[in-house]
Amino acid sequence: MIKFIRRAAITSTLLLLVAFGGLAVWGSDRLLHPNRRPLQDYHREILSQPSEFGLRVQPYTGPSGTPCLLVTPSPDPGTANKGRIVREELMKRGVTPGRWGDTRGTIVLLHGYCGRKEDNLPIAERFCAAGFRCILPDLPGHGDNPSPTATFGKHETALAGDLVADAAQRFSFPAAPAALFGISQGGAIALQAAGKCDGHWSAVATVAAFSSLSQPVERAATAIPKLAVIAPFASEACSCGVYFREGFTPADIRPVDAATRITIPAFIVHGDQDTFIPISAGRAIYDAIPGNRKTFREVRGGGHGNVLSTGSHALYADLCRFYITSMLGDGKTSRAGIKGR
Repeated sequence: MIKFIRRAAITSTLLLLVAFGGLAVWGSDRLLHPNRRPLQDYHREILSQPSEFGLRVQPYTGPSGTPCLLVTPSPDPGTANKGRIVREELMKRGVTPGRWGDTRGTIVLLHGYCGRKEDNLPIAERFCAAGFRCILPDLPGHGDNPSPTATFGKHETALAGDLVADAAQRFSFPAAPAALFGISQGGAIALQAAGKCDGHWSAVATVAAFSSLSQPVERAATAIPKLAVIAPFASEACSCGVYFREGFTPADIRPVDAATRITIPAFIVHGDQDTFIPISAGRAIYDAIPGNRKTFREVRGGGHGNVLSTGSHALYADLCRFYITSMLGDGKTSRAGIKGR
């Protein structure tokens, strides 16, 4: 009987170790090497006739072989419906957007997990209409970036600053003022870059960013039916796999900690119906940012993937006004009349 129990214990332990190892390999591979989405029809539509959308688009290869788009406002825009609406909304807010084609600063737009640079073209339409040039990179592990691995800010934070310096020299424009914008994963990276306090940035805005990478990893495990029951075990295995592959764990990636070091104006946007990254994560980030040069916008009815469309023209206009005020004005966004909803 004792031998049977001993053998059963050894067998169970071995099976547990095999399961843990298998989940570590599978989970870390899935996290670090996201599926790469191909170009979508709306990407092709904008790229085929950018002036119709009020844009000029210049593809180029940035630092570390990063595929990028330099997107600037066209001086002779076509229909440009989204851009014209945001300019009208800015005028209603007492902000003069300037002449079409003028640029007065640079915004780096960072896409979400499994995204690609072209996802941000509709957002760049609005920012360009407000007078900004935009840099849209494919982050490591995404789009056409030759790097196979996403590290959620471990290495990408330095890349953000390098992109501005490289593009400014390459295309002969001032490197300052420059700001950050990011969605979900991109927002988390933007916060980490802003928290470095290296003088690169004048403002940062994020949409649906996570406060700690552990949270979406755990949520993803519970969303997989076969893993839901053992979600804590699976997420821990994934964390170990990430550590042995890349030298960090999801628990090490904490934008909420970076937020405590942010000294520039910040605009944090989160949907109240986000079931993947709950609004509490956005509030934690906002609360962690010191001082009063910060804004929190709760988007009612907004889920994880539709915050901007749910917030609609008003949200885009407030984001544009935030950048204009923060990058070109006194930077006191809390006094600019932008209020959460």
